[in-house]
Amino acid sequence: MRLRLTKNLMAWLIIVTGLPAAGKSTLANRLAEQLGISYISKDAIKEILFDALGWSDRQWSQRLGAASIELMYYFARTALMSGGSIILENTFRPDLASTRLSDLARQANAGTLQIICRASTETVYRRFRQRAEAGLRHPGHLDLQILDGTKAALENRPLRLDVGGDVIEVDTTDFSALNYESILAQVKAIMEGSYVE
Repeated sequence: MRLRLTKNLMAWLIIVTGLPAAGKSTLANRLAEQLGISYISKDAIKEILFDALGWSDRQWSQRLGAASIELMYYFARTALMSGGSIILENTFRPDLASTRLSDLARQANAGTLQIICRASTETVYRRFRQRAEAGLRHPGHLDLQILDGTKAALENRPLRLDVGGDVIEVDTTDFSALNYESILAQVKAIMEGSYVE
């Protein structure tokens, strides 16, 4: 028998968002392990599609990115409608994702929790550049090819989604200073209906 942390809601939609290289994947993965909740990453889906279908230019990468987001929404809907909570991780665009995500939560009568990973543009660009130059991601992402335009794209990019529910903001400027236990405690408190000051 599966025990649910929530008392009043069938499921929780937990959204981990933020700029590229802000530490979203690490945080989402740790939360998933600790909470026993499924975790879906848009980039992980995209890399599976790269391996299955191949990769070429930026236009192809964008097409597979759009397909990956649709698959992510599909998997999330399947989990939520069956009463299971789920963690979604991506650099979501509020103008495109807010309505889709809030609709998912509403249709499943699920609670929403948004976790925003924040760091300065300089910090995340430096990490993005280092990651690209070290070849730490799938080559289909073409990170080196888009490096020149990345910094401008990060400037003043809105992060907060209009999906209702609670919001936790996490400063990821210094990964070594992140208190994952504290973040986990906040998430559990929200899911259980009480709050940690």
